[in-house]
Amino acid sequence: MSFDMGESKELIAGDAGQSLWEEIDVVKKGGNYGWNVREGRHCFNAADNTKELAGCPDVDDRGKRLLNPVIELNNWKNPAGGKATTIIGGYVYRGEAIKEWQGKYIFGTFSQTATTPDGQLFIATPTNWDNTGSWEYKPISLASHTYDLGYFLRGFGQDEDGEVYITVSSNAGPQGNTGKVYKLVKN
Repeated sequence: MSFDMGESKELIAGDAGQSLWEEIDVVKKGGNYGWNVREGRHCFNAADNTKELAGCPDVDDRGKRLLNPVIELNNWKNPAGGKATTIIGGYVYRGEAIKEWQGKYIFGTFSQTATTPDGQLFIATPTNWDNTGSWEYKPISLASHTYDLGYFLRGFGQDEDGEVYITVSSNAGPQGNTGKVYKLVKN
């Protein structure tokens, strides 16, 4: 989770899915994001988490509207295809090093399959903060790796100047000494 350093000061969270979808939410006080009725914007099937239910409620048991994610990404197990073992929430970029990223949300995936160190970064354009629409996003192409990091993506950090950092490792688990921290800069 992270707070936007800009004017909105919104809290944004990466929410790991069960089997089919991953999501990013703008967190609202008292908000209900639908677990375990929904996974992302889809009806969750507790009896078989690899299949979506045909229908589900839009409100919780108290009549409160279920909030939608602002970003939804297919999990790698999704029969429709996907490239995310789990989503890693990031930060709204507020730095100066990459001016065209100003106000954009940077996030990623731990990896694209369960055993390969191939985490991926994405950039999204926040268009609303009220969970009523989706933010468009696209992969970030890095100079060193076109569409994957060559590492498992562990997390993000942001300094006081709004610059964004990523933490990565060659190991999927907590063992080893392959961890690194990289600052995102313009090539």
